[in-house]
Amino acid sequence: MDKNLSALEKNLGRFSVLDKLPENLLVPAEWQPLIGRSDKEKVKHITSLWDKYYHTEFSALLGIFQKRLNTVHLIELENKPALLYIFKNPQGEYLHYVGHAPLLSGQLPATTENLPWPAKFLEFYKTIHNGWYEVESHALGLFPIDEFFWLSEQEWGVLDEIEIDFSLDKVLAVFSNSAGGYLCWNFNTTEPSGLVWWDDEEPDMADFWDILDEWSAMGIEEY
Repeated sequence: MDKNLSALEKNLGRFSVLDKLPENLLVPAEWQPLIGRSDKEKVKHITSLWDKYYHTEFSALLGIFQKRLNTVHLIELENKPALLYIFKNPQGEYLHYVGHAPLLSGQLPATTENLPWPAKFLEFYKTIHNGWYEVESHALGLFPIDEFFWLSEQEWGVLDEIEIDFSLDKVLAVFSNSAGGYLCWNFNTTEPSGLVWWDDEEPDMADFWDILDEWSAMGIEEY
């Protein structure tokens, strides 16, 4: 493993790049074709996988994949398979994202299992990744499902300055932009809706998928 990848262990922990399918790991079937492929082939394969399931929801991010994604490595991280994405941003800097293996049946935490999830959201965790984010910031992408948190579980100084008409214990944060903004699902409404929570100003009601796509793309293009 080259020194640039080794430096990632400071934030990611120890990992190894796999050049063949390991006997001790259950590698998702849709990841297995990455083994032995060229960088160009790996980018095409993983972009096609995202596009297959989320062509509309991640249209901006998929455009970034085509422009900025250099390669994808299958890695072993904490005795589990994961994917390491390497992007090159407009400034010529390399950005590294990690995507954990999709959830298997029965792996959904009991605390979130019975929520009225919107269509396609949990499917991301079952088909693409159980969390996908920039390594250094541990942000700019969807949290692993066990890192979701209700806003009521945190202290927010901004509540001394604003008034809200909804309950924080029904707003679930699933994404951080690393700059004080959190994309959340708001379960106060009849149908779950998107909400952007800021740590220094009033929250915004938003289209969840639009913000998710926009922030994910901006994390690479404007980081």
